Amino acid sequence: MSPPDWPLDYFSGHPAYAPMLPLLLQLERFPALTDWARLQPAPRTQRGLPLQCVDSDSLTHYYEVEIAELGRIATRPNWHDTFNALVWHTFPRAKAALNALHLREMAASAGKARGTVRDAATLFDECGLIVASCDPALLALQREHQWQALFVEHRADWGLRIEAISFGHANYEALLQPFKGLTGKSWQLAVPADYFALPQADRLAWLDGEIARQLDAGMLTTPRQLPPLPYLGVPGWWPEQDDAFYADQQYFRPRRQAK
Repeated sequence: MSPPDWPLDYFSGHPAYAPMLPLLLQLERFPALTDWARLQPAPRTQRGLPLQCVDSDSLTHYYEVEIAELGRIATRPNWHDTFNALVWHTFPRAKAALNALHLREMAASAGKARGTVRDAATLFDECGLIVASCDPALLALQREHQWQALFVEHRADWGLRIEAISFGHANYEALLQPFKGLTGKSWQLAVPADYFALPQADRLAWLDGEIARQLDAGMLTTPRQLPPLPYLGVPGWWPEQDDAFYADQQYFRPRRQAK
């Protein structure tokens, strides 16, 4: 099977890929397993093991156990696994904390059902976004599904007082061929007032450390903590963000009223 094309022009032009663009530019092509070693430093598990991208057929343990105990992550030659490896390099501490959380929950459950903690962790890992803002009112607009206010009335605040950064590798894959309806689960973070003056690399490092800290502290317990975000509404993430687009309540759904 031949590898997919490596659309650097698309990556460079779409703001959703900005967090990992330096890595995408380093690779220059769809990566083979041997290419991942070029990206240094290698991410490390919470036990200090450097992460190696390996053929999925070579695994000898359950996926999360293989990462935690051997530092080996199954990486098939497809977009899904490729973006997962790229997120490991972009958010190494948070990804390691997610892996450690799975191991803790697996040990505590002794083989029983996954439970809401692991469900929440998987949702964030696959389709999560970090919504960071220095204004609590903007975060409240998202929780209340006030999409017109969040995306249109406060459009000028995006990048200055609020931003959305994809964490979930499934989001990056979906954005290669986006369609109206794409929605993720978000982790809201209150950030300091000077956060948006920081260079992007420093902002990512801050988010990485804070997500890892909260995961290690057991602060993720249920998927209900992760409010939805129809992320094609983020300014610049969809080419036709006109009035009709934001008026579509099949995509920008109002919040359900509690019974």
